[in-house]
Amino acid sequence: MAYIETIAPADADGELAELYRRVANRDGTVDSVMTVHALNPESLRTHFEMYLAAMHRPSPLDRAERELVAVVASRLNGCAYCLRHHLAGLKRLLPEERHAAADDLATGRVARLTDREAALVAYATKLTTNPHDMDADDVERLRAAGLDDRAILDLAQVVSYFAYVNRMVRGLGVDLEGGDFEIGQGPGES
Repeated sequence: MAYIETIAPADADGELAELYRRVANRDGTVDSVMTVHALNPESLRTHFEMYLAAMHRPSPLDRAERELVAVVASRLNGCAYCLRHHLAGLKRLLPEERHAAADDLATGRVARLTDREAALVAYATKLTTNPHDMDADDVERLRAAGLDDRAILDLAQVVSYFAYVNRMVRGLGVDLEGGDFEIGQGPGES
């Protein structure tokens, strides 16, 4: 349970019920990170749009790269909720022989990453832990790793989204969902 009042999907009506249908996972469940917005449907709508833009809409960063960055930022921000969700999502997207690299990443080890993935992780790490130290050289290193400016913009968006959502989860006491369903599914509409 969160530290604040929430409204379960089964108890929602009107605008909130419609928003819950929109943000639901493929199996119909609604993640706790979304139900924590129940008292402010506009906040839920805005959060979900930001999530879709960062994690699911077309981008030069593939879905696995964005999940990889989510794992890094969530680990560094101490957000076990998002770390578990996005590690599961990353593993869904990677071939089984790369699952060990994902597990390594969740504990801070980066030895099994490609050069491009290592560049993404280095940028995400610095922006998460030392945003005041970011400079043009950080972007140049990404360009040297093959990222264009759109990919760099999208990378900054993903890292920044997790600065927001990790603090929402930690600040409001969002717990992992109970029940019998898979985490890391992603929304049904993406």
